[in-house]
Order: sequence, then C-alpha cells, then structure tokens
Amino acid sequence: MLLSSEGLQALSEAAEIVHEKNTSLAGMIRVFDLDGEYFVQEETPDRAVLVRPRASLDEASAFVDRRLQTYERMWDG
Repeated sequence: MLLSSEGLQALSEAAEIVHEKNTSLAGMIRVFDLDGEYFVQEETPDRAVLVRPRASLDEASAFVDRRLQTYERMWDG
C-alpha cells in the first residue's frame, strides 16, 4: 500500500520502529510494530513510500534481509 508523507508520519507516531536501515540505494527500510501487527516500509524507485503488512516479526525481518541482500548485489554489480 502506498502512503503519503502524512500517513507515514502517523504510522511512525503510532507504532514502534523495530528495525531501521538506510539502504543507500532505495532510501530507508523500516519494520514497524503496531500492536502486534508488523509492517515493512520501503521506497519505490520513484521515492514513493510503500508499506507492506507481514504476518510476524520473523517474516518482516526475513523480508528486510532479502531486500538488503538484493541492494548489496546491486551495489556490487
């Protein structure tokens, strides 16, 4: 789901940031915990904010790990 900057601000204020990393290639990637519901926030190539729900913290962390590995390969390649 795409979020406006206001929507991201509201999510940031309501949820706990569990993990946050500047990817250097695709902006910030974050994992939010909103009362036991997990969301991964990343940026699209055109810098729009995208939030993806995940079923668990483990699933959200695995998603982030895969993204970071992809960005690392892009950086090296």
